Amino acid sequence: MSTDSTILDRLYTRLHGWGHYLCTLFVELPVILRVLLIYGLSRLWGVAVFSMVGRQQLWGPWGERLGYLEFISTWDSGWYWQIADRGYPVELPQDMSGTVMQNQWAFYPLFPLTSGYISRTTGLEYYAVASTVALLAGFIAAWIVYKLCIASLQALGRTDAAENTSLGCWAVAVFAFLPVAPVLQAPYAESVNLIFLAWALYLMVRARYLLLLPVAALACLSRPVGVPLGAAAGLWWFICLITDMRADARRRADGETPRGFWRIFASRAVQLVSALMVCACALIWPAIAWAVTGRVDAYTATETAWRSSHLALFEPWLKQGSIYFGVFSIPLLVLLVVVFALVLLSPAVRGVLSGPLILWCACYAAYLLIFLNPQSSTFRLLLPLFPLVLPMAAVSASRAYRWLLVLSGATLQLVWVGWLWHWKQNPGGGDYPP
Repeated sequence: MSTDSTILDRLYTRLHGWGHYLCTLFVELPVILRVLLIYGLSRLWGVAVFSMVGRQQLWGPWGERLGYLEFISTWDSGWYWQIADRGYPVELPQDMSGTVMQNQWAFYPLFPLTSGYISRTTGLEYYAVASTVALLAGFIAAWIVYKLCIASLQALGRTDAAENTSLGCWAVAVFAFLPVAPVLQAPYAESVNLIFLAWALYLMVRARYLLLLPVAALACLSRPVGVPLGAAAGLWWFICLITDMRADARRRADGETPRGFWRIFASRAVQLVSALMVCACALIWPAIAWAVTGRVDAYTATETAWRSSHLALFEPWLKQGSIYFGVFSIPLLVLLVVVFALVLLSPAVRGVLSGPLILWCACYAAYLLIFLNPQSSTFRLLLPLFPLVLPMAAVSASRAYRWLLVLSGATLQLVWVGWLWHWKQNPGGGDYPP
């Protein structure tokens, strides 16, 4: 017994020493290497998850016992391949009743056209290129997410550089190991979109409103984030204007010369124009679809083809809620909205997320509530709420708590990929998409 105890003590001492050494080595790395290392480890775990689950795949539309690249190149990856290979249809496909059928116009062009161009230029196979583009884009997005976290903390007056750096790295770790984060290495547009979305939010926090325009335009050409991004930019302008007016009122009350409304308004003119242009960016893709197909509703008609009904605000949530929760659906939906609003207004969130980020989370959640048809893909569509990883990590400085967040996310990645990415035919045919 004593011999076994001695061996275990030595093993513990050695492991503890190695752990301390690795932690010290990690902290001494330049912060960009720390962020990239964290993200790289998460993607290696993603490879393991996809590989393990793919090997368990029995019969499905894409074959069975799929390898890593084959397995990640399923589901919506096929739509992106069609865009890269054939472009977008000039005429919308319709069924016998004249209803628009599912087609490429539902998918934004930046990711597939970029991947397709690289594939044709290099002669490499599309899916290999697209998955590589997505993977590399994720590394860039992770660094911008870190910079966004630091900018938010600094905007709130938190000036302890070491503390901010540590919290930013933990936030990136939570982000990289989110349950749906494996999609960032699949041939999907999410990772490319996160580059420009996080960058746009960073520029809003830093008040770089002219630079915001081209970045927002690229975000709006990669995923449907234009409406909530424009709403957040507009509301942030309004809040800044009201804040300036209140400061001017206090100046008047203190006997100082006030600036006056028009001078304050003029000082925010660039921000206003920028916000309006970001709102206009939301219309770029629907306008292109209209111009090419000749149908003003080409984009919305295509989007609603996935729900087999017309565009109806809020209705899908009520309809789906009544199916699963019956008479409790409306109270539960109201409760969900109230709880989310209270979370955004809580000290834990307001203490680390600056105004533009809170507005973004509120506007994007409202956008999903108004327009989304809730289904199994909803989990993936929550990814743009990534700024919330910062307050999640900041709730407690305990390493045990933060490691629990990371390890829980890593475990849930197995659940998400195994449940939704893995094809299991339903009794009525088809399967729930990831």
